[in-house]
Amino acid sequence: MEAVNTPKKTKTKPDIGGRVRAAGVVGAGGAGFPTWKKLAARVETVIANGAECEPLLRNDRAVMRRHPERVVAGLEAAMTAVGARRGVIALKRHYREAAEALGAAVRGKRRLSLHFLPEVYPAGDEFVLVYEVTGRVIPAGGLPLQVGVVVNNVETLYNVSRAVEGIPVTGKHLTVTGAVAAPKTLHLPVGTSVGEAVALAGGSLTDPWVALEGGPMMGAVVEDPRRPITKTTSALIVLAPDHPVVERKTRDLVFDLRQIQSACCQCSYCTLVCPRALLGHTFKPHLVMRSLALGFAPLGDGVSHAAACCACDLCGVYSCPMLLAVGRLNREVAAGMKERNLVPPPQPREPRPLPLREASLIPVERLTARLGLGEYDRPLPHDETAYRPQSVTLPLRQHIGRPARPTVKEGDAVEEGECVADLPPGEMGAPIHASIAGRVTRVTDAAVTIAASTRRKG
Repeated sequence: MEAVNTPKKTKTKPDIGGRVRAAGVVGAGGAGFPTWKKLAARVETVIANGAECEPLLRNDRAVMRRHPERVVAGLEAAMTAVGARRGVIALKRHYREAAEALGAAVRGKRRLSLHFLPEVYPAGDEFVLVYEVTGRVIPAGGLPLQVGVVVNNVETLYNVSRAVEGIPVTGKHLTVTGAVAAPKTLHLPVGTSVGEAVALAGGSLTDPWVALEGGPMMGAVVEDPRRPITKTTSALIVLAPDHPVVERKTRDLVFDLRQIQSACCQCSYCTLVCPRALLGHTFKPHLVMRSLALGFAPLGDGVSHAAACCACDLCGVYSCPMLLAVGRLNREVAAGMKERNLVPPPQPREPRPLPLREASLIPVERLTARLGLGEYDRPLPHDETAYRPQSVTLPLRQHIGRPARPTVKEGDAVEEGECVADLPPGEMGAPIHASIAGRVTRVTDAAVTIAASTRRKG
């Protein structure tokens, strides 16, 4: 009898990038960069960003504390996808419970480690984070992959671990704090309204109120309580409309420009605390302000590097003795250059961190006091109790790239997790999934609205 040669079974690697794209995973802590695109790179190191550098925020440390295995599994999946040899979870040392939970989760995993960051702002900026962890400086206008690194927020990696198992993104961890009766960190269906989230935190203690979506430094003011939370909503900070933080973000831009023209004394304090300048980049905010004050076009000395701004806003909020809107105006200059397709010239040398960089870092506690938010800096309970709103509105652009296109129509019944909007393969963006079961009540070019299913009693 002839021997039968049974072919050996080969273990096929899962298409991690494909699963991450199908699950609609985007950067949970920033602008919503589609994660599948990052995982198409080839790099040496993957950094899990758990710095959570904005004052008052607590959601990332809650994810790390309560779901360390998910964070680690997502990190390992990302490392497999990009071929990385090293994975690092970067967080602040005083996140003790999160550090203990993650320390236990990485124990025995030789390729993984924790890296503890100082309690400064903006420790979570990608350029700053990459330098702190690797000692490498990303070129001006560049990306972490240029120095062999991919950076993902810890909640993004939580979602990556679920995506590998076929679970799409339908929920969001977010901090609800500020002038509310019961501040907490929640896990809510994407598309839940801002007003509902505030009500779940006990409601506002001030009337009228607005919310900062994101942190007090880089967050945007939300005045409409019907606005839905998205995959990138990290926090809602409730404040009175006349709070200085809100007034700074909403006042007339012409007023800010006139203040610069009349009061900027070129002290250069803004440049002395600029995270980009401290890393050795050519960008100098005080030169941008000088150009604006003198009425020059946005290509004067130093102004061409305005695009290097990380939008942290330390320059105006913390360092400027006149409290001028340095960061806001710099971003306007950078946006104007982008609209006109003006590309800054290459820097004349490789950036090298300044010798006094570490002495110039700004403690978060001191920044919180300067913002007038010290009374809201407190521990927050984490509440993952299932909440099902009566309806959700799902914006079709919750990410960098093109908006997703609806795959459902009004009247369709959908299940939680079902895809309701998608893009052609390879197109920059991410699909959107129903965050509740129900019936589609409205479809527009901007959003899909779903009314929750009614449950029969008995």
